[in-house]
Amino acid sequence: MISEFCADTSPDVFEEAGCAVCGKLIPICEMEELSEVENVNLLKFDGVTRKARCKSTDSVKELRGPILAPGCSRVCPICVESLDKKKMPTLALANGLWVGEIPDELQNLTYAEQLLIARVRHNRCIVKVSSGMSKMRANAISFSNPLPKIYDVLPPPIEEMDEVLAFIYTGPCKLL
Repeated sequence: MISEFCADTSPDVFEEAGCAVCGKLIPICEMEELSEVENVNLLKFDGVTRKARCKSTDSVKELRGPILAPGCSRVCPICVESLDKKKMPTLALANGLWVGEIPDELQNLTYAEQLLIARVRHNRCIVKVSSGMSKMRANAISFSNPLPKIYDVLPPPIEEMDEVLAFIYTGPCKLL
């Protein structure tokens, strides 16, 4: 019984890796090596990938070969099953979901910084109910951010911040 417990709780059971086809995190013990997967050539698509450009003068170049998540060498069971049937997996990066590697400048951003550079901002209405709990009391709405304003000047001037980022504080106490 102890050896079964140790086997069920070993790090190998819990360790996860990204699927090379869809990018989803899956326990490694459930995945197959990419080299063993057939029909990977189904993941070759033109016009989906672009090599990162550091300057606007750099030419636009497409990445060649199958569209796979960088740094991933295993494939999840769902993607393997689809590829075995010679079908494109629904969540494959080759289905137009590939965004490339995140540049160093955009890694480790705070939540507010992510909101400032997001292409879409989300709005929702939260209402306090009498029991003290919160509940959603409206539809979720998405608005496109004023991209030219954001990309021309980061951070935006304080006068334009209300177009991009807003905080509302509620509660029994007044803010000082």
